[in-house]
Amino acid sequence: MSKEQISFKIIFRSPQYPVIVVTEEGLYSAYNIEQLGTLCVFSEPIDADFEVTVIDSSGDEFKYFTEHTALMPGFLNKKWTKKQIIELYNRNLVPEDNDIEYSLKSISSKKVSRIVGEICELLKS
Repeated sequence: MSKEQISFKIIFRSPQYPVIVVTEEGLYSAYNIEQLGTLCVFSEPIDADFEVTVIDSSGDEFKYFTEHTALMPGFLNKKWTKKQIIELYNRNLVPEDNDIEYSLKSISSKKVSRIVGEICELLKS
């Protein structure tokens, strides 16, 4: 399947960009619908439920269902906290890649959108 043939649907509402995509291979960042669609369609789900988790810049969780090629807000309206997002990123670091750990200090003064944006930048590099 080529990028031009990707079938990708968004149900109910779109995420706010940038987003963090959680897959079996690790974490990725997407800045628009095209990048998100490509990542979701070509990524391996992290669990046996055939779902890829997406966290948008407001902290809302979305699920991409591989069998339906559709992205939708999480059923339980899960809202990720700043600490959970940072811990997710730090847990997925690969030591030999010299990745930069995101500090948990002074997160109370940062908005969720800023933390997600900064983590997306770290994932991009």
